[in-house]
Amino acid sequence: MQLYIDDETRIINLQHLFNTLYPYLKIDFLKNDSAKKASKAERISPNEQMKSFNNISGIHQISVNKQRTVMQLKKDFKEMFGLATEVYRKSGNVWIETSLTDDWTLEQQNKEGELICLHSKSA
Repeated sequence: MQLYIDDETRIINLQHLFNTLYPYLKIDFLKNDSAKKASKAERISPNEQMKSFNNISGIHQISVNKQRTVMQLKKDFKEMFGLATEVYRKSGNVWIETSLTDDWTLEQQNKEGELICLHSKSA
């Protein structure tokens, strides 16, 4: 599975495609690494196009196959586009940052989110 990205790609489209593949995960992009602990104002607007903050040309692809770790995904976005990336896992009615489990695969993260959500519904 690949995300295909060019200069016209909007953040919201990347988020939607990622969430379609992994319904218990979501991805967010930050203006810089130091923004991680900052307010939502530091997050890149979902309506922004890739060309707004990175001078890319052509079509780029990032693998989002289920065996990739969150850490690998973040590294790809940083190296290819200069984007700080955060991945969140659904936990009941809230989204939690996966930073403590960034070494887990996307599949592991998504399954954990599904289990937590199923358990919280049955409780």
